[in-house]
Amino acid sequence: MEIVVDTNVIISALLKEGLTRKIIFLSPFDMYTVPFARLEIEKHKAELLDKSGLDDESFQYLLDLIFARIHIVEPGILEPFREKAIGVMDSVDFNDSPFLALAMALNCPVWSNDEDLKKQNVVKVYKTQEILELLK
Repeated sequence: MEIVVDTNVIISALLKEGLTRKIIFLSPFDMYTVPFARLEIEKHKAELLDKSGLDDESFQYLLDLIFARIHIVEPGILEPFREKAIGVMDSVDFNDSPFLALAMALNCPVWSNDEDLKKQNVVKVYKTQEILELLK
């Protein structure tokens, strides 16, 4: 199964060793994310380092491992779905529109713990607990 992974899920996996990290590393899913996801994490690296308790080297190593499992798609893949995704998410949370566009492009669900993404009805959105249920 293919699934689009929201940045908040990746951040959760970085911050603590738990269910989210286990799912990323052990699930059979083909995982994808938008091009700016890693840039967004890098932008907040100091804060994430502080919250995670990891040193810089360990943080970078873990980030690299996570992105070895989650493929960053080429920006052009989103383009045919960009306008529709913006239209759907504009009144909810414009920043989530790239994840919706990618899910539409791949015809797959999104893994996110963001309530705003669940407010649309174009693609299925699973929270971490729901992902666990899928794996059972």
